[in-house]
Amino acid sequence: MSINVFLSERLPKKKDNFISIISFYDEISYVSNILTTGLSSVGGKNFYEIWEVNDKVSHTKFNNINISTSKDYTFASSIIHNFKSCEDLKLKIRDQYDDFFKIAQKNNMTIVKIWHYVPDLLKRYSNKKTNYSLLCESREDIYKKYYKDFSYPAATVIGIEGDKALIYFLAVSCENYKAIENSRQVSAYDYPQNIFIEKPMFSRAVKFLPLKDKSEKIVISGTASIKGHKSMHNNDLLKQLNEALENYKTFVDIDNNKTNICRAYLSKSQESNSNSVVNKLNKIFGNNRYLLLKGDICRKELLIELEGISDV
Repeated sequence: MSINVFLSERLPKKKDNFISIISFYDEISYVSNILTTGLSSVGGKNFYEIWEVNDKVSHTKFNNINISTSKDYTFASSIIHNFKSCEDLKLKIRDQYDDFFKIAQKNNMTIVKIWHYVPDLLKRYSNKKTNYSLLCESREDIYKKYYKDFSYPAATVIGIEGDKALIYFLAVSCENYKAIENSRQVSAYDYPQNIFIEKPMFSRAVKFLPLKDKSEKIVISGTASIKGHKSMHNNDLLKQLNEALENYKTFVDIDNNKTNICRAYLSKSQESNSNSVVNKLNKIFGNNRYLLLKGDICRKELLIELEGISDV
């Protein structure tokens, strides 16, 4: 069975075949194999995001990384805190990234997506670096070791409150793995330097077929109101949402698609405008098929971002 992702208002009683259970509150934590992201939902309606697999899941740790593993899937998360400087944060992210690939390789799996929730994402240090640029630099250092082409994992990076960072990944025993770009957008790793000096090294989406499975999945990176390499519809939330949806739809047919699960991240500055976003997302995805969360996007002018997973 391919991995099954669904939302539930209640915590399942039996957890033996869940590779990941994710909750959404302001504090980052990992307790009883439940990962809490540091992101809270808009409107106060809370769901668990549950990733179900067909086999029994075991739980271990490696260098403070919490690891859940089944026969064909690995889900692992790292909470980074007590960083004393921007360089200290960069080194800690780099070390955790390196450990991620060691874990995946040990299990003969391929990382398909990495999520990042980082405090003060666009805070500018005296050297003009931001926490986002530090993340990009750390990732580039590691990817030079593991990739000879542009077949990077999908990724999401969101800014959060607090003083902890969270990074986690999904790895799969793949029959097929394909990194996919978006014809509407310049590949992130080809952005001109006036957008980002550092290279955001990720694929717009990754399509994968688990071993001995007939059902392909696609994981979609965080996608916002960007066309080419330019941010579109400055200060217009609904137009930005429509543009982000057009980018999202290049990867998956969301009409009548009961397998698609989406997360939408709304800038905290736009929380008072959330009703119009909820109405739109309800029409597009359907009730209880998406999460609307509060978080900052990697460009200050961007107000909303979408990501998701679906059958192909």
